[in-house]
Amino acid sequence: METSLEADTPPADREDPAEQAALQRALRDSPRGALAVAGVAVGSLLLAWLLIYAFVFLPRGMVG
Repeated sequence: METSLEADTPPADREDPAEQAALQRALRDSPRGALAVAGVAVGSLLLAWLLIYAFVFLPRGMVG
């Protein structure tokens, strides 16, 4: 008896070549996109830290 998951999955020997090409393209491009998102996130955090440092901590001067 087949489960619903097995019924929805095509057999490996009948996979569409166009679908395989699309899968390979997605797997090739995904790491670049993830690195871009991570770079933007780290860059924005660094920029926010520098702005806080410049506008909050530097004007106060030495404390103590």
